[in-house]
Amino acid sequence: MAYYIEILSLGDDSNSKASEVAQSLNSAQKEFHFSLPPERLLSSGSAFVRTEYSTDEVWAFMKDYRDTAKGNRPFLIGIANSKLRSKKYTNLFGSHEASNGLAVVTLHDHQKYADSYRSYLAYYLIRYALSFVCPDLKSHSDSRGCFFDFKGNKSDLKKSLESGDFCDPHKRQLATCFNAEIQEAIKEMVSVMKALQANSKADLNARSLKGQIDVGIITIKEEEFDAVLAQFAVRRHVEAQNRLYEYSLLRTGNGEIAVVIARSPEQGQGPAGAIAYDMINDLAPDWILLVGIAGGFPDTDYTLGDVLLSSRVHDFSVSAALEEGDFQYQQQGGPVPVAVEKLITFLPALRDELGNWSDAQALGASKPDEKVPEILQDTKFYGPEEWRKKTHSALRREFPGDKPPRNPIVRVAPMLTSNILMKNVELVQEWRKTARHAAGVEMELGGVYLAARYGGSGKTKVLAIRGISDIVGYKRDPAWTDFACRSAAGFAAALVKTGKLRRGR
Repeated sequence: MAYYIEILSLGDDSNSKASEVAQSLNSAQKEFHFSLPPERLLSSGSAFVRTEYSTDEVWAFMKDYRDTAKGNRPFLIGIANSKLRSKKYTNLFGSHEASNGLAVVTLHDHQKYADSYRSYLAYYLIRYALSFVCPDLKSHSDSRGCFFDFKGNKSDLKKSLESGDFCDPHKRQLATCFNAEIQEAIKEMVSVMKALQANSKADLNARSLKGQIDVGIITIKEEEFDAVLAQFAVRRHVEAQNRLYEYSLLRTGNGEIAVVIARSPEQGQGPAGAIAYDMINDLAPDWILLVGIAGGFPDTDYTLGDVLLSSRVHDFSVSAALEEGDFQYQQQGGPVPVAVEKLITFLPALRDELGNWSDAQALGASKPDEKVPEILQDTKFYGPEEWRKKTHSALRREFPGDKPPRNPIVRVAPMLTSNILMKNVELVQEWRKTARHAAGVEMELGGVYLAARYGGSGKTKVLAIRGISDIVGYKRDPAWTDFACRSAAGFAAALVKTGKLRRGR
């Protein structure tokens, strides 16, 4: 039977952080179950605010909480965000009164000694779970790289975190307290803790990250995948049942943000929807960014290399082939979630935080200088004459030939999606009769949109970030494929690094 351990946030709200780490530890084993209080009690500790906590005050508060909450609450761990002291020590990471099933850990200054709050919290949840089950376990004053180092020198925490081990006396003592199942559970939890360290190189299992991922990034083409990987240089491999992912943990001004990156094996709505569905089931990201390239339409507001963000999905994947040889299309899709709309509407206020994402240095390449023909009759242009004129005018304005091209910009607009690699101007014109503000067309967004709507909790937010590699009606230079991949990846990375996509925001 599992040991049930409740985690209570004291003062500042640490519930989302505690929930992430608890879920990772729970997914690895079945002998210990960590959980937040039920909804009615979730904010019980919010009024217990101190600039410095004393352990005596904490024990008194937690005992009162236990009496008020009633029910079976044998083990409680409090999480504070201020300095922690006891009668004997003035600056503690944590403390316990294990015989009464009570413990407390503080996040105050943890970043000075641990590279991630995830591994830090996992360490102390494991540490106090062991003490609850075996209250006679005592810390030793010397540093042995053991879970039960006292850490009088606070920098000893790093050594203990990295080893995740127990000294020989404690191994023998643990062996007398725990059965084989609990021993295996401890081993699995320690493995999760070590994997959650930001600077670790160890491969990860997807189940240890589920519920902790802020952003999932999906790419399709190899060039798209390479461009995204280049923006997240420090990564680790993650294995799930059907997929492999790359994982990156970033520190931003708004806290840590966890990112996974995946690539679909094929183009089209089906494969993209399948990988989005797997990502949601494997890792439950709060956001999915579909990052790559798209075709744009001739316009003076955006051009080759610029980045389009989807404000609405117009899905034309469903069609009817009529007896006369004509086709009819059923428009599906819909608006983006309110949270996505809120973000993309707010983007102008984020210019400083996004930084110089569009500079050649940030993208790793300079913007190509497209040589647009002077005459409309050039074979680079195709489609009806009116479309050709519009294309010629728009491109000549952006690429006049007498000055270098500007840096890429971002435009928010509706997006067309289908399973068709679009080069047909007449079909685009037909679709735009019911989606006249659409700025681009691509092949995967509809599948990802549906996977997010129906997969998992149905609350995953999807945003397409598409670099314009083509203008429908124009045969551009092949160099635009690589550059558009880079511009989309560069903006996606800059957006992630603002921290605005962090869970719970």
